[in-house]
Amino acid sequence: MVTKIKRVATLSTAAAVLLLVAVGTIGPTALFAQQNFNMFTAALSGSNEFPPVTTSATGVANFQIFPVGHQEILKYQLYLKNISGVTGAHIHNGKQGENGPVVADLYGNPTTGKINGLLTAGTLTESKLTGPLTGKTIDILVNMIRSGDAYVNVHTTQNQNGELRGQISSSA
Repeated sequence: MVTKIKRVATLSTAAAVLLLVAVGTIGPTALFAQQNFNMFTAALSGSNEFPPVTTSATGVANFQIFPVGHQEILKYQLYLKNISGVTGAHIHNGKQGENGPVVADLYGNPTTGKINGLLTAGTLTESKLTGPLTGKTIDILVNMIRSGDAYVNVHTTQNQNGELRGQISSSA
């Protein structure tokens, strides 16, 4: 019994040393870089709208893919600054400089007050996809994002076609 405990302790120590050597040799960023492959960001501004909109509002949307069984989910957070009268926020299909259809709703609860912080956070599953992605899987949306064909658009009472926009790109 004591020999078995010593063997487990020795193997555990060896595994810890190997991990430390790996991190020390290639660095923690390289070791865990795969995680960034599943993280995306959209920097939102009025100048990204098509056509551009003059506004002091800004924002950022963060996305991260998580596997759940044999499917994927996309968690998101949408932070805004200096904006009022938000009527909706969506992911649209479209390259930079072109407008496209809504493919996923992020926010649809109109607000009249000024927003300076988190507007919404949630989880996108295939049941929440809309427009041309209705009935499709999240991996179709993820491929759209990875190919530069998706953007976040925030709509307001003042700018109903969109006040803030940002192309979704990899955070790596």
